[in-house]
Amino acid sequence: MMLKATNVIAALLILLGAGAFTLSSSSTALLPVYVGAMLLVVGALSMAFASARKQLMHSAMVVALLGTLSPAAALAIRSAQMNTLALTVNVGMLVLCGALLVLQIRSLQARRTRDSRL
Repeated sequence: MMLKATNVIAALLILLGAGAFTLSSSSTALLPVYVGAMLLVVGALSMAFASARKQLMHSAMVVALLGTLSPAAALAIRSAQMNTLALTVNVGMLVLCGALLVLQIRSLQARRTRDSRL
């Protein structure tokens, strides 16, 4: 379940960044692409190495956390100076990465609860 969610959100981040770059030609608009690409690599590695899936999904959690904190900091510092596109990209990345992080944390908690019952 988490592998599929990670790959879907990675694809959405790549689309968000590519679309923003197409509209603005600004290299900073590609930040969601970089985060999405890292998540796709982790997802691909998780599919290839099933025995390391747990560790790789923890790596995806770190990427999602950084992908959440980066636009949150940018919005906190300079949201008033951002144009509409930059604001949209930052909010989109914050929402997507934040949602992935919440899903991953809930999945981890559910697994620990399930394992403790055994």
